[in-house]
Amino acid sequence: MATDSQSKYRPLLRQCFLTASVAINIVGHGGVIGFPAILIPALPSIVGFALIAGNIIITPLMDMIGRKKSHLLTTIPSLTGWFLLLMSNSVAGLIAARFLQGVAMGMLGPLGSIIIGEMTDPKNRGAFLTTVSLSLTVGVLSSHTLGSYFSWQQSALICSFISFTALILIIYNPESPSWLISKGRYEEGEEIFYWLRGRNEEQAIEFENMIAAQKVLRKVSIPDDNVSLMIKLGRICKYLSESSRKPEFYKPIIIMFLLYTMFQFAGINVISSYATDIIHQVVGPDANAKLLMVALDIERLICNILAVFLMKTMRRRTLLFSSAAVCVLSYLGKSGYLYAKQNALLSYDSKWIPMLLIGLYMFSLTVGISSIPFTISGEIFPLEYRGLGGGISVLALSFNFFVAVKSFPVLTSAVGLSVTYLLYAIVVVACLAVIYFMLPETKDRTLQEIEDSFRGMSNSDRKCIEPLNASQNGELRRCSSHILY
Repeated sequence: MATDSQSKYRPLLRQCFLTASVAINIVGHGGVIGFPAILIPALPSIVGFALIAGNIIITPLMDMIGRKKSHLLTTIPSLTGWFLLLMSNSVAGLIAARFLQGVAMGMLGPLGSIIIGEMTDPKNRGAFLTTVSLSLTVGVLSSHTLGSYFSWQQSALICSFISFTALILIIYNPESPSWLISKGRYEEGEEIFYWLRGRNEEQAIEFENMIAAQKVLRKVSIPDDNVSLMIKLGRICKYLSESSRKPEFYKPIIIMFLLYTMFQFAGINVISSYATDIIHQVVGPDANAKLLMVALDIERLICNILAVFLMKTMRRRTLLFSSAAVCVLSYLGKSGYLYAKQNALLSYDSKWIPMLLIGLYMFSLTVGISSIPFTISGEIFPLEYRGLGGGISVLALSFNFFVAVKSFPVLTSAVGLSVTYLLYAIVVVACLAVIYFMLPETKDRTLQEIEDSFRGMSNSDRKCIEPLNASQNGELRRCSSHILY
């Protein structure tokens, strides 16, 4: 009986170990986000620019060399950045360090969710993917807490050990079975798939469907290598052109573009980077900003832990739209409060009013808005486009990180914090309006089922619409790729 129990939970523990390696790496990046609040608040925009460079670098790498090697590479610029922060005695050195850390964040952005999404069971996938936002929260909280008790050099030294721990854990991780199968290494992929997921009928069906789809994909998509460079470039251009017209390619990208835009303008990184300034403006200049900043980080941590459990019980769409509605209402509440306070329209005022509004705002951010985008990004891209689509869409995360963080002090100086909150609320509502009509429900569905839903296919009508040049076990099947002549 004990042996059966151990066998039952062993795959789950392996998935936990895998997720922990990604999560600890992200904790280090959370420290990067929170670090400017204890050093120089103007530094976040540098990270936003570097994120884009990291996105561009990782997009081809994760498909060329695999998920594990790509994951290992993300730790190199991160550790180098912390080392430069420790040794730097000039502004130029600080900028170089922050840029390297931003590149590492940009590399891990699409990769972390893809690794967790590919290598965990659909029943637990949502909870595991929620650890992405939870880990960012832990990193920001750690950075802010360390900054309250240690110098910034000592804080950087401690944060560097987090990235080093992630490096050690990644070394012991297996390669993604999805990537191995996409490269035709079926036996290796099968061994790792069942090692991670265990053997039962449900897992066997999912694995067989993935193998069947990839065998067809390789059969119809691999061009002859004995051709000139110009012909290969022509094929690539044709491939990208035709792929861009397929709903399973462009719909996930549009959805993630909107989710990432909403995520950034909901202000999670703005409040992390400018927490002290925001608290002084909203609560009052005599407020204990450092204490409130740590209190908000603790609330964020608790709400992120709550989000892990909510992701197991609630539908993705329900959690997203309910938390976003609370976020918009809290934006409007803070905007109205600040306007009334600045124009002496309040008959009663207390520091508890803005503190409660900020607390409600942080609750809405961490329970849904900061968790859902990273969860969805690990679920909605077809295997063929997972690297390319994830890399393209995460550019929106990086670009809007730069825009939101850079524009915040400019807007607050130009039109005031109350109007800035109102503008950010409008952006969030606009994104939600489009997402409402485009985002499918992904909870408890396999990645193959989600992929088919974007094509508009169901199991019952697949035979009617699939081409005759691909079959598996007597059943016809359509894949994303077209034949490259």
